Amino acid sequence: MSHRRGLERDGAAPYIFLAPLLALLAAFMIYPVVMNVITSFTEWKGYGPWKWIGLANYRTMIADGQFWTSIKNTALMVLYIPLSTIVTILIAAFLREGIGGWKAYRAILYIPNLLGYVLMGVIFSIYLRDEGALNMLIRYFTGSTVRFLITPIIAINTVGFLLVVFLHLGFGLIYFLAAMNGIDSSIYEAALIDGAGFWRTMFKVTIPSVRFALEFWVVFNFIEVFARMFSFIHTLTQGGPGYSTFTLEYGIFITGFSKFKVGYSSAWSVVLFFFCALISIAQIRLMKRRDA
Repeated sequence: MSHRRGLERDGAAPYIFLAPLLALLAAFMIYPVVMNVITSFTEWKGYGPWKWIGLANYRTMIADGQFWTSIKNTALMVLYIPLSTIVTILIAAFLREGIGGWKAYRAILYIPNLLGYVLMGVIFSIYLRDEGALNMLIRYFTGSTVRFLITPIIAINTVGFLLVVFLHLGFGLIYFLAAMNGIDSSIYEAALIDGAGFWRTMFKVTIPSVRFALEFWVVFNFIEVFARMFSFIHTLTQGGPGYSTFTLEYGIFITGFSKFKVGYSSAWSVVLFFFCALISIAQIRLMKRRDA
């Protein structure tokens, strides 16, 4: 009854205003997701007729070594999220203390976000090659060469550090500084009167006060790792050497658009959607727990 009274009071206007947004949501989000799930049960090259094959793509995926390699590499990227969180909030806290020229530092560190992943991938592919500027500096001091993009274990960790930690640093600083500026200055004054130093203030005042920002930052990094790494990896390593930087997202592209196994790549996409859905559910639960 209350729902009906609400309809009578508000009329059709809210639904008319929401209709374009709902139409766009259905056309560009719901429809692609549904069609991707359907396509995952077919054998399709991206053109021509479909062939329904049921769960065959999923059985092939489970037995596919490349799929499990992509899962492992994506998991290694996830391990850099705690480091990204710690480094970003610590630097933001130091900058907030009033280091001279901190606004300039913040602006400089934000430049990679302005350039974008594609351009940064190209830039680092030049700097990190065997004859690049970084190796020239290393050879000057040590006489040896670090094969950043050739040695598998170094390559995956290089991508993880650059993408998850370095490239997110500029945005993270602005985000956490904004969150810290919302903390009542009297709390810091009280901590100072009580004799709390930088580290005690950090753990007793700053971190508890920006808990919501921390939760969002972790979720943001998870989404970035699972669904926004392709452009950087493609321009920096192209998934190599071998399959050492071959992530789940990159595998979807290679399988669907290089090997023309769109049905099979859709099965990989369903797994990626499942991971992203779990992240979203976790975020919703965190928000409900905080509001309770």
